[in-house]
Amino acid sequence: MCTLNFSAAENMVAVTAVDCWGSFAPFLANVICCPQLQATLTVLIGQSSKTSGVLALETKHANYCLSDVQKILTSQGANENLQKICAIRPSNLTGGSCPITDVNEFESTVDLSKLLAACEKVDAVKECCSQVCQSAVSEAARRIALSDSSLSNPMGIPNSPPHSTTIDDCMRVVYRWLASRLDPDGAKQVLRRISNCNVNK
Repeated sequence: MCTLNFSAAENMVAVTAVDCWGSFAPFLANVICCPQLQATLTVLIGQSSKTSGVLALETKHANYCLSDVQKILTSQGANENLQKICAIRPSNLTGGSCPITDVNEFESTVDLSKLLAACEKVDAVKECCSQVCQSAVSEAARRIALSDSSLSNPMGIPNSPPHSTTIDDCMRVVYRWLASRLDPDGAKQVLRRISNCNVNK
């Protein structure tokens, strides 16, 4: 059973269905559809973390939830193959290799005020140049990735930097936390503007 609170992002789901509309979805994939779908999933998990206390889904729940998201979107006119079009797998909804997904642990590890200050409002033009929010997210992701005790020897000295996959997984967790602290529309705006920067690189 999927534990996501779909009502928390009802408007986003409706917009996603339009952005990923039927036969147009493959042509709008990288520019409109997939960034919107990714943002919606991030906001859904982020908003649900307010009650679950966790910024990720377990693999079993991820399968159910991704299936439910697809069914809901398809019922509203979206393409029925969004997982394939956007290369989204259930593992994208989990914590992956990120060592921290618990909200309390996350909040005790990351500089929250710095992260919020950088990402609460993202300027569509300035962010692509200065990457203020993206840098703050990367820094937070590195911090939680380095919290894994397996990366340190008994002397407390890091053995090696975290793998890039772990950083990527932790960045997803950071974005979900941000989505839990912003209202759904505000979170969507931040996520879409950042994804636009990546598309325009």
